[in-house]
Amino acid sequence: MAFKKNKSGYKVFTDSDGTTRSVHKRVLEKKMGGPVRKGYDAHHVDGDKTNNRPSNLRAVKKSKHKKGPTSSW
Repeated sequence: MAFKKNKSGYKVFTDSDGTTRSVHKRVLEKKMGGPVRKGYDAHHVDGDKTNNRPSNLRAVKKSKHKKGPTSSW
């Protein structure tokens, strides 16, 4: 499987159905055992878009995610 970076700097891959998917979102879905709920984003805790370790990812409400760094939460 080949990974590329999108315009925003996130690693992406092409799924078996031809859909481009974000690696960090897929890793979080595997960690959670299902899809990220509507209204939530996959968030990199340390702010590093390339650190897609499960321990560095969590689901955060989109409204909070858009406000900025975790330190303000």
